[in-house]
Amino acid sequence: MRHSLMLLLVLGIVCSPAFAEKADSSKPIEVNADSASLDQKQGINVFEGNVIIIQGTLNLRAQKTVATQDASGRQKLLATGSPVYFRQKLDGKNEYVDGHASSVDYDSANNTVILTGKAQVKRGKDVVNGEQISYNTVTEIYQVKGQSASNGSGRVTIILQPQEKP
Repeated sequence: MRHSLMLLLVLGIVCSPAFAEKADSSKPIEVNADSASLDQKQGINVFEGNVIIIQGTLNLRAQKTVATQDASGRQKLLATGSPVYFRQKLDGKNEYVDGHASSVDYDSANNTVILTGKAQVKRGKDVVNGEQISYNTVTEIYQVKGQSASNGSGRVTIILQPQEKP
């Protein structure tokens, strides 16, 4: 039980947007794409073709992103690509979290970020691989799922480096 709790704690540190650079949220968002469709009345923004989204130290690259916001302010973002890449600096450190997946799905109403399709998150030399990596931004609980038995090993891979002693 203690080992499982330690693994969850380390996964939280490896993957957590909660450790992302806090100053990023106050920075402007820059979006570059081959094309865009913006429906401000409906709250639907679609960006297609070599999409690059930058906000502070956050950098996301995808082939297509669909961002929606409903009347109550709930936001969703679905980024798809081959694959979607992201990178963000950790708060107060000169370290970055890097990741990729076939799709990244964020839902503010459910407080979830789901990476699907050969998902990987790296922090330094620590790596988490699976077919799907899910993260709840409120509970800070992660779930990592392997591939289905019909198209792969059905396993996840987690590589954790020993912590350096002071």
